[in-house]
Amino acid sequence: MLIAGLLVSFSLIIILANRKIPIGIAVVSGGIVLSLFAGLSPLEILRIIGLALVEKKTVEYILAVAMIAALSSMMQNGGMMDKMVEYLSKVFKNTKTLIFVIPSIISAFNATGSAIVAAPMLDGLGDKIGMSNARKSAINLYVRHTWYFILPISIHLINASFVSEIPIAKLIIVNIPITLACFIAAYLVYLKPLKDVPIAESIEREDKGAITKAFLYTSPILVCLVLVFWIPFYAALFVGCLLSYLLRVKSFEIIKTVVTYKTLPMVYAAAGVMIFKSILENIPELNILVQDIIGLGIPLELLAVGITLVIAYIAANVSLVVSLLYPIVLPLAPVENTVALAMLIFITAYGAYLISPIHMCQALTVEYFRVPLRELYKEYKITLPVMFISSWVMYIILINI
Repeated sequence: MLIAGLLVSFSLIIILANRKIPIGIAVVSGGIVLSLFAGLSPLEILRIIGLALVEKKTVEYILAVAMIAALSSMMQNGGMMDKMVEYLSKVFKNTKTLIFVIPSIISAFNATGSAIVAAPMLDGLGDKIGMSNARKSAINLYVRHTWYFILPISIHLINASFVSEIPIAKLIIVNIPITLACFIAAYLVYLKPLKDVPIAESIEREDKGAITKAFLYTSPILVCLVLVFWIPFYAALFVGCLLSYLLRVKSFEIIKTVVTYKTLPMVYAAAGVMIFKSILENIPELNILVQDIIGLGIPLELLAVGITLVIAYIAANVSLVVSLLYPIVLPLAPVENTVALAMLIFITAYGAYLISPIHMCQALTVEYFRVPLRELYKEYKITLPVMFISSWVMYIILINI
């Protein structure tokens, strides 16, 4: 009965997510269906939901998500994003470097499909060094999304931290080697073979204070990256928001900027994920079921990776994979291997999400550059395996130290 419940619940969540139903509603709906299959009464389900909503971790997660939306909106509406691009363009004097930097900057946007923001800039720069449209698309998507392995304002990384109850700083540390491997692969595959050209004088616009100003307008993100190792994440984000307000280059209405149409769905998603996690934790039969499956001889990590690939590719949603699998799989791993397994699932989910046909950033990018998906996938033939292989290498290292 529980197996049927899992199939119905997971299928319902994926279907609702693919039909653009808010992820918070989708996972709560799936959780309620699963709990009914598990024999929980309606009153018991309500009790679990109520307790989950007032739990400290849930409140902290909602605060963090709301502040991420606020930080992104404040930097954009306050003109700081434009200034970041302007001064970083003056700091880096060659086209190859700037092509790498632009999608890195755009990673600060947490909006769905925001990779398209970088596309026009990459288009012109890529033409200067003879880069194909397929390669422009690949570097735009691959570099931008690789940053989310370590960027503290990444919604998916925050979700992974709160659902797994692993400090975000610890996740960032174990993801750093994989991030470096991916960046090196991207440079060697996408940029190194092409001849570089200096940026034209009309674009260069020498500015002696460019480095200082580039650092200044990037500081809200950099401060978050540093403070997250020392103080609670929502507090680090609050400091970033405060800096964004103080350094704004144009005025904006604070309430309308902080509370946008994007904020509430993100808050609902955070609450929904924590409710779903709590529901799974209150169905002990789930752990027994997974242990029985592992008892058939299937290693836990292979089982987790296989399910991750399927769900992430179909649903194109990393947070959904994390919310579904972490509460079930991580408790079954030895305590000392929990971080390693969380990392492996997270990176695998990102790899499958990156190439999903319904991945919004990918869909918009290939549409802009008029690139068939098969041509884009050819550009991933080395870089994507590097992502998967480096995660497995890191996993093996972590479980053996």
